[in-house]
Amino acid sequence: MRYLFTLCFLTLLCTCVSAQTEDLRLSTSLYFASADYEPNSTELEKLADFATTLSSYAAYTLRVEAFTDEKGTEAYNTALAERRAAAVTAALAHQNIVPATTEVLTYGEQRARQNTTDDAEREQDRRVDLVATVTRWESAEAAISKARADQLQSITINDPTVRQTISGAEGGTFLLEANALVRPDGSPAIGPVSVELIEAYDLSDMLIAGLTTTAAGKRLVTGGMISLTATDADGVSLELRKGRSITAATPTDDFNEQMRIFSGAKHDENGTPTDWALTTGGVASSADALFASLGPLPSLGSFRVTANANIGSLMARWREANPEPKAPVLEKVDHNFLSRKPVAPVLEEIVFEPKGLAGVFTSKAKIEEKTAEMRQKALETYQRHSERYERALVRNEGVPARNAARQEAYKQAHPDWQRRLEAHKESLMTTEVRRLMAQETARREKYMAARAARAEMLGEKLGELEDLSGQQSNISRYFFSINQLGWTNIDIFHVSGEESIQLLVEVPNSSPKATVVMIPTDRRSVIAYQPDTKAGTWKRSGIPRGLGYHVIAYQVMDGKLVMAHQYVEEASTVPAKMSYQPIAIDQLKDRIAGILGS
Repeated sequence: MRYLFTLCFLTLLCTCVSAQTEDLRLSTSLYFASADYEPNSTELEKLADFATTLSSYAAYTLRVEAFTDEKGTEAYNTALAERRAAAVTAALAHQNIVPATTEVLTYGEQRARQNTTDDAEREQDRRVDLVATVTRWESAEAAISKARADQLQSITINDPTVRQTISGAEGGTFLLEANALVRPDGSPAIGPVSVELIEAYDLSDMLIAGLTTTAAGKRLVTGGMISLTATDADGVSLELRKGRSITAATPTDDFNEQMRIFSGAKHDENGTPTDWALTTGGVASSADALFASLGPLPSLGSFRVTANANIGSLMARWREANPEPKAPVLEKVDHNFLSRKPVAPVLEEIVFEPKGLAGVFTSKAKIEEKTAEMRQKALETYQRHSERYERALVRNEGVPARNAARQEAYKQAHPDWQRRLEAHKESLMTTEVRRLMAQETARREKYMAARAARAEMLGEKLGELEDLSGQQSNISRYFFSINQLGWTNIDIFHVSGEESIQLLVEVPNSSPKATVVMIPTDRRSVIAYQPDTKAGTWKRSGIPRGLGYHVIAYQVMDGKLVMAHQYVEEASTVPAKMSYQPIAIDQLKDRIAGILGS
């Protein structure tokens, strides 16, 4: 009945300006019994509905005008009007219509009907008029941006070259390493650095932030979401230096070690993720557990394998300065030459015999002289060939001995070179192995020191924090690493073997830009509906049959923020039906939190 009354009441609101302007005039009247100044329950309900409608706009001013009938003295009626105005103003304040925005005018009997005996006419004079001028919301984005502004936390880091610990207002702690922030070109951030943090651990915070829990169409169960962004003194958007990360600790009352870390994937025009991408990171139950466990030092053999690769260039230079002895080239006996032993000439057979006319005119003495020359030449040739043959004979006879000597020399030189090679290599290997072992030991010591320091620092910070209920306690937390700035989501894929169906929800007058989401009662998920082809109808597929869930929708309609809610006990193909009601932007989060019990 109340909603029917509200609908009737809203139809009576007076619109005093054209639809083209942003300002709108609304008015209503509260009526009183004779001499009464406290509104009765019916009038208080009317006042509450008017206040709700008023608060659903972007801004408003309000004038309270109090009147009486003409019965009684003028002084009495003036005081009565003031009491009526005060009572209505107090009732408005109770509805969060603050006095600072309210103008109060008391007319008493000044505008009352005179000399009337009709009590029905006098009743019209016993009233308080509420006259408001409201500024309409331009869009749902404009309305929600005001609510989101309350989520944004701004932190200033004066010196980004030192380690920083950022404490969120909602219980998160974030450890930022020194020099972890850089510009897109890799150059260091210029301080002071402005960090913006948004924490969304409750489902109501996620809805206000416009977040959902799906990754590539698959449903997720969330453990909370945070956004970290930063700009330096020049207004340049910063990134995390390659190889650096932010250690995060966020509160949870239901720790799940299987949770994974997702980063914002697709984004809307406001930069809010519309999808999530799985990263390689997971969660831990303590800061210390974020670090990989270090086993014993690798075996000596492992170090030697690395060292052997590292000393290759040094060994190459040693080989160049100390060339390896080459195997000797052995001589061979020239049996073909030895088989052609020179034969002594037969001098008697060597005679000069002139030809032709020379035989007639050559004297005997000349013939004897020429014969002697030929015989002498033959003897010299024979002597020369014989000497060469003898030398070859002697040389070939010494081949086996010389070959044996060369082989023996090589046999001694190569092993000696090999021993010197191995000795030099072992010396280099020993030096390199020692260097590698010292380097690994130092790395491990540094790692363990950083691990202890980070765990200690976070431990101290966590000891100072309160849980989400405001109670100091050792509440459970998710510890994880953030490898890029922007939105980060602690989630796990929801696996269900149940039959899936498509859900429909009907929200009359709902625009395609409305926010329509479902929140299952058995898991922390926010799942968006998509507009159907039929106006005012929204759909969502892949939902298990029989699931209990809430449907929440909000948008700006005719300049005011409106919200609809419906609880569905068991998911089915029957469309859920909802209707919008005005709501103040500063009441939206509490209203959603009350619905979800978060």
